[in-house]
Amino acid sequence: MAKEMLNTKYVTPEIVCSYPSLFEPRENLSGAMKYSLSCPIPKNDVTALQAIKQCIVGAAVNKWGEKARDLKGIINPMNDAEEKGKDDEIYANTYYFNANSNNRPGVVDSNIQPVLDHEEVYPGCIIRAAVNFYATDVGGSKRVAVGLNNVMKVRDGERIGNNNNASNDFAAYAPAGGYSADTQMESGNVF
Repeated sequence: MAKEMLNTKYVTPEIVCSYPSLFEPRENLSGAMKYSLSCPIPKNDVTALQAIKQCIVGAAVNKWGEKARDLKGIINPMNDAEEKGKDDEIYANTYYFNANSNNRPGVVDSNIQPVLDHEEVYPGCIIRAAVNFYATDVGGSKRVAVGLNNVMKVRDGERIGNNNNASNDFAAYAPAGGYSADTQMESGNVF
């Protein structure tokens, strides 16, 4: 009789999209190209945190048996943002995990339609992420990691990071009446 596997799949509550690399992979610290997302979960969302812990325990037990249920000696994917020095406002009073994938995740809007414009999903928009917790042995260490499956953009949010508009940054430098060949330096090479 086959061993019954514990659940390791989870869909986050609505969270702020953070450090997304959903349409193009980004090089991680190991030099591998990965699609990725950071998922901050509020510390007061007890329901979400309990469900995540069940998935983490499920991944450990599925790999190493009942002896792993207490997670002793196993590196946990959940991080306390305060302890890790995350000072971004969206990480205030949160735990977070990073989810990664070798394959591009599916990205849909709130009507379950594929997001075609990559600018629609940005740091600060509100999303849900479908992830899978899995256990692995890496360099002699046991750990539970998080695979990134799919993302749903729920709604717009306050953009995080570079909010600058290029037109605003350079408006003072635009020649009156726009650019033309006549606006180039008449004296030639200044060096």
